[in-house]
Amino acid sequence: MSDFKFKGVYPALVTPFDENGVDEEKYRNLIDFTIKSGATGIVPCGTTGEFTSMRFEEKLDAIKIACDAAKGRVPVIAGTGAAHTGDVIKLTRSAAEFGASAALVVTPYFLKPSNKEVFEHFEKIANNSDIPIFMYNIPQVTGVPIHWTLVDGLREIDGIIGMKDSSGNLVNLTTILVRRPDDFQVVVGHDEVALPALASGCDGAILASANVFPGRYIRMQNALAAGDLREALIIQRSIQRTVRIIVNKGGGLAVKAALNMIGIPVGKARPPLIEGDVLSYEDIDELRTCLEDLQLIPRGRVTFRAGENSIVAEAYPKAVGLVPDSVDDISLLHGESLCGGGTEVAHVDLIMGLRDGPMREALKNAGKIRDGFHSSNTIKGLEPTTVFAPTVTVTTEKHQKLIYDVAQKAVSDAVSRSITDGVVPEELVDDLILAVNVFVHPDATNPKRVHINNFRAVRHALRRAIEGRQSRDEIEARIDSARHPFAYNP
Repeated sequence: MSDFKFKGVYPALVTPFDENGVDEEKYRNLIDFTIKSGATGIVPCGTTGEFTSMRFEEKLDAIKIACDAAKGRVPVIAGTGAAHTGDVIKLTRSAAEFGASAALVVTPYFLKPSNKEVFEHFEKIANNSDIPIFMYNIPQVTGVPIHWTLVDGLREIDGIIGMKDSSGNLVNLTTILVRRPDDFQVVVGHDEVALPALASGCDGAILASANVFPGRYIRMQNALAAGDLREALIIQRSIQRTVRIIVNKGGGLAVKAALNMIGIPVGKARPPLIEGDVLSYEDIDELRTCLEDLQLIPRGRVTFRAGENSIVAEAYPKAVGLVPDSVDDISLLHGESLCGGGTEVAHVDLIMGLRDGPMREALKNAGKIRDGFHSSNTIKGLEPTTVFAPTVTVTTEKHQKLIYDVAQKAVSDAVSRSITDGVVPEELVDDLILAVNVFVHPDATNPKRVHINNFRAVRHALRRAIEGRQSRDEIEARIDSARHPFAYNP
């Protein structure tokens, strides 16, 4: 049992479901994808795998499929945690029979057991297991932290060879690392602190985001092993926005959304989790742009039509399930987006279309003083031609500056970036007019957040507009889970 050595990065696999349970075809496809992408092992039935939403028999199926799909290419650490000690023992024994190399066992949850009860839980499991045990510390969801003083005793139990720490508490983690013997393995499970944890001495990582890009963590580890901290920092910074969404916005829900968008179909999370709540529509759009920036979204052909004329964008970022193959009428398009919260919230209402269509009116009236309308202007030096207007009355000099300097700059930056992204095809730039209505709260104080939120909102609204993504059916489907102070669907 002590021969197992953790190395590299293991994705905490999401679990694709169908009406009968585990969707075996999609699960095998996911496992093949992660291994080919650099994963050095896999972990079925962890937190990201929605193990708390699975029946006992479904967990058996998932572990069995994972062990068979790995086919000796990489080790399998089976998630066998449960609130009841007896269930953990049964599942761990089955995992051993299926060929798992080790078991990942979370602390008993919900009832918040004492240290004595946690100790005896792990002791009984280890005494009844034929494979080594990794303890799993994730107090933010279990309510039960494993303090370093408890680890001192638990690691003395025969059969317990390591732990996964997903707490994000680097003080507790580094204390465990400096006190551990050489044969006790510690792996990081919190994606946002992967770099400092690995640099502090963790043996590897079990991560939710490794479902999507395990190879980047391998590169990070290789850079650290070579003493190249600068390269490791570059990698961590490049993925930080993405992993922040994954860690903080629904875990498996966010990972499934990301995998679906890059072309690895895994379906949706099980109820009660739903897109649009913990993982908001803003988060989904932001996750998409993050994946585009990481060059993980496939690119392909999209045809834009206006009457008998058409333009083909050969390398449009085609997030799977979101982007159509053709946009049949670009004479007038609409997109809306809400980003951020509090007084720095950004609400953008965007209309775009051809210069010889209805958008001529927006351009004709730009800069005019009209009763009942907020003052608009054309943003100088920006192509395509963009008309900017606030949706609230200016109240103070500072409010005016936040609108016409900060928010307007954010609009300009986002439009320019969307051309660079390939979302607005260069062939259309001369023929398009954009009108962007921007909400800036009268009590907003932080210019940086106003800029960031409006930049993001315009990027999202542009994609929604040009892809025709706010159909009536989509809006109605989202009503129950929308969280928007101004309308049903941002």
